[in-house]
Amino acid sequence: MKYNFKFIVSLFAILYVAITLLVFNFYRELAMKDARQQAFYILDAMNAVRDYVASVQRPLLEELKDKDILADDFFDSRLMSSSYITREVYKIQHAKQNIDYDYKLVALNPLNPSHIGTEFENKILNDFKENKYNSYSSIILDENHTPYYYVGLPIKHSQASCADCHTPDSAPKKLVEQYGNSLNFQSQIGDTIAMISFKIPIENILSYHLKEFIVSGATIFGVFVLFIFFIYKIQKKEKEQNELLMIHQSRLALMGEMIRNISHQWKQPLAQISSTLINLELYAQRDKLTKEKLYEKIKDTDEQVKFMSNTVEYFKNFFNPNMQKKEFTSKEAIDQSLKLLNEALKTNSIKVNIDIKDNFTHFGNINDIMQVIINIINNAKEAFVSTNITDRQIHITSVAQDNMRIINIKNNAGSIDPELINKIFEPYFTTKNTGNGLGLYMCKMIMQKNKGKIFVQNINNCVIFTIVFLNS
Repeated sequence: MKYNFKFIVSLFAILYVAITLLVFNFYRELAMKDARQQAFYILDAMNAVRDYVASVQRPLLEELKDKDILADDFFDSRLMSSSYITREVYKIQHAKQNIDYDYKLVALNPLNPSHIGTEFENKILNDFKENKYNSYSSIILDENHTPYYYVGLPIKHSQASCADCHTPDSAPKKLVEQYGNSLNFQSQIGDTIAMISFKIPIENILSYHLKEFIVSGATIFGVFVLFIFFIYKIQKKEKEQNELLMIHQSRLALMGEMIRNISHQWKQPLAQISSTLINLELYAQRDKLTKEKLYEKIKDTDEQVKFMSNTVEYFKNFFNPNMQKKEFTSKEAIDQSLKLLNEALKTNSIKVNIDIKDNFTHFGNINDIMQVIINIINNAKEAFVSTNITDRQIHITSVAQDNMRIINIKNNAGSIDPELINKIFEPYFTTKNTGNGLGLYMCKMIMQKNKGKIFVQNINNCVIFTIVFLNS
């Protein structure tokens, strides 16, 4: 299975963003739910204070009036007004900075200016009065378009003492003097007369679970990084395996070519040895085989055997997978490559011109560089074979310039199709019927491994391959 690592990273990035948004939305909803529960808890606590004032505190004050301890028209909002008391509790909490919400009481017919509601609040209060709902919660925007979470609960007359104070005929004289007398300032038990509410900035709500969100986000990010790293390692390992397979395939293809070259290079010495043996046999049959003639033929045969042995040694070294890195010159790499190709070049009447302007050195595996040179020359040879060109020439130049060491290999077998020239270094791309498309790709890989590069260009109906070693 092949992996497109960039596509997988993009997919994981999109998935990470999607999951992060889901997690954020989850904590947002959780924070809103917690805020709503907290809001109703606080408002219920405020209502409990109001109930305590109505059911305990006011009756106790009435007992004190009956005992003439307090005057009949006694009224002190600090003791008898639940609205005043709950507002003061809020102020104390706010002063201690224990709360981050805005508390407010809104009345239907307020005599206290602080109980006047906005158009939005009055609408909610009227809906409470019409029993459209028992509680209200929603996200709203203030005049500055800042989002807030708004929660409200209705206030009903639940005790007779509440109705007394909110009826002009029975209200304490000082209360009427303080707030005035209005026909609308009256109600009955069970009526909705106001609502208590608070609003809290959405930003503050989200901060409740900020730590959890950050930890979750970091955890998700860590998991995704591990997944991407894991896939990267798999992709890298698969890429390395594919490259090894390509190298093996390329070496096998090159080995077939080299075996043909061995065959070419052995034909002449084998023919020479065969001729020597035939001559020895004829000399022996005619009794003309002297000691001197025998030694001479033995010497000739020994030279041919040495040539064949050296040829095998060159090929053996070239295919040695354990060849140690060492410093070698550009001339050595070029000469040894041509020794392996000598007979194939002669057979196809290809002349090679070598111009060593700078015999620079390079540290590495000489077989790698030889493989690059051999692949390029083999491609040139096949290009010559497919054409009718009689003057077949390859020019090899070694030069050092501009902090680079360069080997140029030029052939006059015709230019490469401009539409294909940028593709020839891609894996499995070939224009030959029998090619595997790995030769030039492996040249590129080898040069990258040797901190170099290779490129090709068409010049005057010729093709020039440039092998570049970057100076360290």
